[in-house]
Amino acid sequence: MATSQFDLDSCIMCITSRSSKLFASKFNDALAPMGINRSAWMALYYIDQHQQIRQRDLAELVGITGPSMVKVVNQLNTADLITVAVSAQDHRARLLALTPAGTALLTKSIPLAEAFRAQVTAGIPQDDLDTLDRVMEQMMANANDL
Repeated sequence: MATSQFDLDSCIMCITSRSSKLFASKFNDALAPMGINRSAWMALYYIDQHQQIRQRDLAELVGITGPSMVKVVNQLNTADLITVAVSAQDHRARLLALTPAGTALLTKSIPLAEAFRAQVTAGIPQDDLDTLDRVMEQMMANANDL
């Protein structure tokens, strides 16, 4: 049997993939009462962090494709949570910024995100979380080098 030498259930790449999907689904559930999903929340967060950001750069930070980001941007713009402007330097680039309503929603959602993180990491010592962070960063750097 070809699979006898490889245990998918203990493969760190598979474990992180499954856990990432679970966390995303549960975080979407937690955000639902606020009327946004995880991708939209992450977009608001990163726009706030950068004050103004190109749509393509935001897609990379959120970890979604360009077409998926177009959908998120259109939803956030329609909800008056962000503004979209054309870059003066590159007319193809769209610059995104938070509106006051976007800032208010993000501010209101931060305690929810903090509570979610606390629930997911309950019972795990901070040293272990710090180690996990370093390991995942290194694994992502290794994968980017492929």
